[in-house]
Amino acid sequence: MTALAGWDQKSRFGTLQRSLVLVAALAWAVWWLGSVLLGRLAPLTEEQAATLHNFPPRTLPELAAQRDVLLDYAAAEPAAVLVGFCATYILMQTFAIPGTIMLSLLAGGLYGPARGAALVAAVSTAGSCACYCLSWAVGTPLARALWPQRLERYASEVARRRQLLNYILFLRVTPILPNTFINVCSPIVGVPLAPFALGTLLGCLPNNAVAVHAGAHLSELQSLKDLYSPRLLALGAAVGAVALAPILLQRRAERRAAAAAAAGQQDKKES
Repeated sequence: MTALAGWDQKSRFGTLQRSLVLVAALAWAVWWLGSVLLGRLAPLTEEQAATLHNFPPRTLPELAAQRDVLLDYAAAEPAAVLVGFCATYILMQTFAIPGTIMLSLLAGGLYGPARGAALVAAVSTAGSCACYCLSWAVGTPLARALWPQRLERYASEVARRRQLLNYILFLRVTPILPNTFINVCSPIVGVPLAPFALGTLLGCLPNNAVAVHAGAHLSELQSLKDLYSPRLLALGAAVGAVALAPILLQRRAERRAAAAAAAGQQDKKES
């Protein structure tokens, strides 16, 4: 595949270095600017700042403590909490920083199952699209260095498919490819932004719904393994079935059309 080949080792390494430096600089600049703006917009008390020092949370006890602080704080400064949450989620998603699952749980604790799910759907899609755009600008050397063979296979799959929305939706619902890989590599292999965004929005609904629902019932969680309880898995399967329904219906219609066309040709031959 000519679009993904033809680099010599030296130029590839130099371009990779420049891309990594640029991505790291952008991440630091965005994080610093957000911290400064939010600190001036809504300064925290010392006790609140101490509790939120390790934000985003890494453990369930930290999550519960930070949720309580943010709930109290949101009563006085709802906009600051919302802006801080959205900015953190989008930043982490843009730069593929692990930990957004804890933010999805936090969204359920702060905003409840329905509003939390809507919020997470919006910010996770926005963050994925931002990662897509960043990768389009500087991510090619990084993707080629990390996933050379997988990138080639993904490019081949994209090239031979007409319905990319259905394909992205399928990839998001199933665990065939990691979400970070899809975010980074989709612009490189020619997936347009529109089907990428819509497929991400719909395809990530099952996992998002499970996490937000669990966060809304945080007292029932003993560990993150409880996210994979039968009840929550059933919820995710139900949402996934709804998300995949358009694909299944379209494939069924295509099979019927192909069968009808074959039958018509057979009738012509017999007549």
